[in-house]
Amino acid sequence: MSDFNGLQILGWNAPERRCFEYPLKVVKAHDFSAGGGARGGSGWGAWRRLRRLGSAAGSPGFGGASRGVRWVRTLAPLLGLVTTLGIGPAAHGAPPTPKKGSAEAGTADFVARPVEARPARASDLNVMRRTFATPGDPTLKSAELTLMVRRQDGYLTELWRNRPFLPTAQALGTESDLDALWQLHQVASVGDRDHAFVATSTKLERGGIEIEAEVTVSGQRLLATTRIELHPTLPKALLRTRFREANGGAVSARLGDALRWGNLQYHVSGLGVPRMSYRGKATWVGRRGAQGDLLLRPTGDTAMHLDYRARIRGFQGPIKAHYTARGIPRGGELVATRELSFEPLPIAEPQLPRGEVVLSIRDERGAKLAAKVRVDKVGSAAPVFDEDGGLEGADRFAWTGNGELSLRLHPGRYRLLVTAGPERDAERFEVTVKEGVPAALKATLPRVVSTPGWVGADLHLHQSPSVDADISLAARVVSIAAEGVELAAATDHYAVTDLEPVRRALAREGVLATALQTLPGTEVSTLGARFGHFNVFPLKPGQDIIYRDTTPRGIFEDVRRKAPQAVLQVNHPRWDPIISYFSAYQVSEQTGLPGRPGYDPGFDTLEVYNGDDARDLKRVRPVLKDWLTQLGLGRRIAATGSSDSHKLAILDPGLPRTYLRCGPVGPGGQASDDTDVKAKLSDCMAALKAGRAIVTSGPFIHATVDGRGPGETVKLTSGAARFSLDIEVDAAPWISVSQVEVLAGSRGERLHFELVKETRAVTRYRRRLSLTLPQGADFVVVLAQGSRGLPNASREYTVPFAFTNPIWLER
Repeated sequence: MSDFNGLQILGWNAPERRCFEYPLKVVKAHDFSAGGGARGGSGWGAWRRLRRLGSAAGSPGFGGASRGVRWVRTLAPLLGLVTTLGIGPAAHGAPPTPKKGSAEAGTADFVARPVEARPARASDLNVMRRTFATPGDPTLKSAELTLMVRRQDGYLTELWRNRPFLPTAQALGTESDLDALWQLHQVASVGDRDHAFVATSTKLERGGIEIEAEVTVSGQRLLATTRIELHPTLPKALLRTRFREANGGAVSARLGDALRWGNLQYHVSGLGVPRMSYRGKATWVGRRGAQGDLLLRPTGDTAMHLDYRARIRGFQGPIKAHYTARGIPRGGELVATRELSFEPLPIAEPQLPRGEVVLSIRDERGAKLAAKVRVDKVGSAAPVFDEDGGLEGADRFAWTGNGELSLRLHPGRYRLLVTAGPERDAERFEVTVKEGVPAALKATLPRVVSTPGWVGADLHLHQSPSVDADISLAARVVSIAAEGVELAAATDHYAVTDLEPVRRALAREGVLATALQTLPGTEVSTLGARFGHFNVFPLKPGQDIIYRDTTPRGIFEDVRRKAPQAVLQVNHPRWDPIISYFSAYQVSEQTGLPGRPGYDPGFDTLEVYNGDDARDLKRVRPVLKDWLTQLGLGRRIAATGSSDSHKLAILDPGLPRTYLRCGPVGPGGQASDDTDVKAKLSDCMAALKAGRAIVTSGPFIHATVDGRGPGETVKLTSGAARFSLDIEVDAAPWISVSQVEVLAGSRGERLHFELVKETRAVTRYRRRLSLTLPQGADFVVVLAQGSRGLPNASREYTVPFAFTNPIWLER
């Protein structure tokens, strides 16, 4: 664990923009639970002590409020990592608001203010890196919260805290406040079908927001009148809805709310542990996340029946909270009252581990190395850590940015696997953890796969500014470095995020020892007219791309106008049509042509290998064929692979990744693994657009024809169809490689297939193949695949897979 002794943590009191100072002593990981943040008595006590230290008004020596704000912005990313390592009330929401006149009161931020009700201003929306509201939408603001309702449909889409409270790990690492709610609206459910109420009127009324909404179900017009208010002193929103049938008829539909608040696990009253799916009665439902614990709870006589289901682990679906299970009798109505409250979830805290394993991780030169550690308890198949934990433990893994890691574990026997990306070897340990007896381990992870001139990039990463992610920017940077990623693109939904200030702060403070570069970008996720998701990078913060009620041409032209040199990538093209371009426009797998008008082929890259598909290569092969078909149409679209990671675990950052042949860096024009990370970003983007790239989740493929590799063109001698293809496949000893394949042309005709003997040697395959180019084909691609799952992947059945971009052949 990093030593933060002497670090001055600055808190920013947003309403008054006043700074105060938190001088910290070293806080050890064993004072806190493995799930991220303070969760036991000692952790909460540490937080309360920090909060009291911050009650003094102002800090001398920081040059006033504006300068203090600059200091906060500089150190905020570092604070996110501090909190990840154990400082801050991640499991408890905010500390209780001190009573007037108490010892903790005395600063202006604790003075109760009336709730302000007004239309949203553009300046309000500029606070948010992601917003669905627009200027003029009804807004409520208290001392604690800001809330906005979208006028067009009555959806509650923005809810954020005005005054960060020494934020949780998930909340820091960005200058903006973070929206805690994706959306909430009223719903009528019949069977498995949900019918959303849509507003006919949304207005400010008597210090609150009033929404008149309706929906027609089975020929009946159902009405819902909702009033939303903010508590004047506590961080909670109060909701009251009156449901009825327009003509007084009986209603058989189940009535209530539909809400989404990110991809965190849902906790439900009485369950003890979170479940992926649940249907039944509940007195509350909540989640831990970006700005503390947030829960939905019925009040008064209102009863709640929950219904939610997750498709796969790590991707939570919407929650339906019904307040009647049998509808409404003729002439009756349903009045439902409930609250959205930031407060500690009322669940039992886990017992704090009493044993400790201390790891020191170095490279072949003895330098500190960012790394990832898998932890399995012998005799148990259950993950050791909570799925939504922090760097010190989430799912089966823990991460370090500087090679120092302290693991708090219950006594017992454990197996550890230490990795630092696919270019380095791994180390395994088996250790017995005993109470009060720390176990010290040293790991050396030498580079074994050499890739000079190639930069390993993850071009699809989500952080806390995304509506469906809850990982701090600081934790994201550490997790990227721990996977050996050399170039990382931040691609949050509806927001341009820049990881670079965070990376610099972590490196400056010694928290990050492994070098990497970052790209600011965004994922343009279409709304209104929904037809896919598109990554754009690099961009400048604030350089937002249109995404609502537009067309492919509208998006592409907006990108070319605002950022002419940016890369425009189609993401996961064959998923659900609303988020997948090829599916939305019915692009034929055989011809590559769209079946609907409005399709635009003017993109640069295609995400052929997405991290969610890595669990089953049967989902990757059809997209690979799509790409080959596009190439056959003369569209030189580069293929990419990226993780699409939304949290620390489940979708591992860097799995898969795209290696870019950015070229030599440094004096003498010589490429080396040490200088690759310093490659010019412009050179890397040019390499990507040209297809000088390979995609992999483990093996590295060297493939050339006459010395020319992926993205390059070779003129065959005298128009002959015969050519020689040189292939070398390298992999770290812990990565499986079992077969090599060569495909040609848009039909993916197999020119060569060969099984490879599984060994621990770095070079698994090296051959010169004499091949004949089929008639009509003008390129080849090389594939390599393993037979055993990657041991450092959250999904253990993820087998290694790699492929090159095309080598173009002219007769």
